[in-house]
Amino acid sequence: MTPEVKILLINAAGLVLAYGLLYPLLLPVTLRRLVLADLAFTVALVGGVAALFGGGGLRMWLFGLHVSPVVFCVITLMAMEMPVFAWFAKKHGLLP
Repeated sequence: MTPEVKILLINAAGLVLAYGLLYPLLLPVTLRRLVLADLAFTVALVGGVAALFGGGGLRMWLFGLHVSPVVFCVITLMAMEMPVFAWFAKKHGLLP
């Protein structure tokens, strides 16, 4: 399994954990609480990826550019999270 696939799987598992188990516990669910929890989650996830793949000079291919594992993680996490965040926020009445 390539490092890119591993990072995508880590991102996907993190999103399932966050939006499936953790964020519903933020009662009452408010946009402020959701954003703060998501910021902490993102820092932890990116820190974990940095600990696993950082420091080795590994470069990943993303949209025609060679990027570090941390940049790859952040960009792919944002892309994966946008629809999940929109669904969750709409479900809890945080977005019109």
